[in-house]
Amino acid sequence: MSEAPFSLQFIEGLISQSLTACDWTEQLAADRGPYMQLHQAENKDATAGYVRYWIAPSGDNLDRMIHLRLIAGPVETQLLFIMGRADSSMPHFHAQAVQFPPAGFVYNVDFIPRLDPVDYPEWFDLVFGPLRRPYKKATSDRDNSCAQAPANPALAVYMSPWGIASSQTDQDELERVTPCIVAYLEQYIALASQNSWSVTDPVAQCERDRRHLERFFADDLDPRAWNGVYRIVGDEAGLAIKALMQTPAK
Repeated sequence: MSEAPFSLQFIEGLISQSLTACDWTEQLAADRGPYMQLHQAENKDATAGYVRYWIAPSGDNLDRMIHLRLIAGPVETQLLFIMGRADSSMPHFHAQAVQFPPAGFVYNVDFIPRLDPVDYPEWFDLVFGPLRRPYKKATSDRDNSCAQAPANPALAVYMSPWGIASSQTDQDELERVTPCIVAYLEQYIALASQNSWSVTDPVAQCERDRRHLERFFADDLDPRAWNGVYRIVGDEAGLAIKALMQTPAK
């Protein structure tokens, strides 16, 4: 049985599914290890995790996939982003799992919209319509903390109402909800294979995406999270991680 933390096993399962379905090329460091090795700000000899980074082929609906594994003592944070092309309306995918002792977990999954729902209601039907069933299954079960999880409205406005997010919970719940999260990824992979994402003004769409991600990853929107990253790995590495998440590969 794997000794890896369950949060890592969970995210690596999603990554494996994406790698099977999509033609990703992993970008490696000079030593053939992960793209970025992270070290503790106060002890450069101690690991703080890593960043893995994949790029999709030119012309693909997808742009990049990023996995941040952040280690702070016994606390493990796993972040996964799969980004659509900046000049398209392909949504972005986000999943997170945080594991902390003695048996605590926090998790979430969502698509990040690329268009306005008033102007493009058919886009929202196409992207989010198939998520209604897994969303309802996860959030209607009162044994799941995601049924009552409070949202950060300042951050949630840049995501979607279909996000599944827990409050503090345990591994049993994450295992129970995993099929719903997998359904989100399956829908995302299915969308990536479609040809529905062209926009009338690709330059304006790129600019909208830049401003959207700049705001979504802003320090003041989620200060507890970003201050934690800077505290663990230092400002330079933290800003490099943020830039990777914000910046298109192609």
